[in-house]
Amino acid sequence: MRDLRSYQVAFESKTVARISTLIDDLEELGKSRFGYRVYTSEIQGCLMGGLLLAAASVSYALLELFVRDLDVMYIIALRYGGDVKLTSRVERELETDRKAGFSEMLKDLQQTVVEVADADKLRDFYNDTRIPLAHGLVRRLTKELPEEFDDMFARIARRGKLEQRFEGEAIGDVEFVLMMMKKYLPWLLRRYSASDEVQI
Repeated sequence: MRDLRSYQVAFESKTVARISTLIDDLEELGKSRFGYRVYTSEIQGCLMGGLLLAAASVSYALLELFVRDLDVMYIIALRYGGDVKLTSRVERELETDRKAGFSEMLKDLQQTVVEVADADKLRDFYNDTRIPLAHGLVRRLTKELPEEFDDMFARIARRGKLEQRFEGEAIGDVEFVLMMMKKYLPWLLRRYSASDEVQI
């Protein structure tokens, strides 16, 4: 295991600035009423320690939670007249419905909540980044390496390519997740603030 070093020591100044901005944005996002604090704190801790792959991984889970929250509120508005007291019930229904995956939730949302272009970006991000990483499908993440290199050297090359990918793209992945959340969080907050039952 490598020693943890502060991101301010581990990275060059441009990367430090990007990470600092993310840490601040995560602090603000963690203050929302939706229970994101545990995720945002974990991502902050990973970023502060220079653990970019870990930060990206937790941000993927946060994105899935956020999209599900959007879909829960969409269903409540559509079927139950916006009664947020039914949030837990609708969450349970979604979590037990095997057909209610990420792509299906986006289909619901792109009709009224999420712009079609954003839904496409989210779907591509999920398919091209989150799924391969979560399932250890390294070949998908390093697909530019030729298939005929399938020996020990290919494994070394893949490992190196994967490290380069995460050093270069993990921060961008976290930025993408936060950008989408900041864009659509106001919609979610408006639905909850319309209820007398929920204090924001």
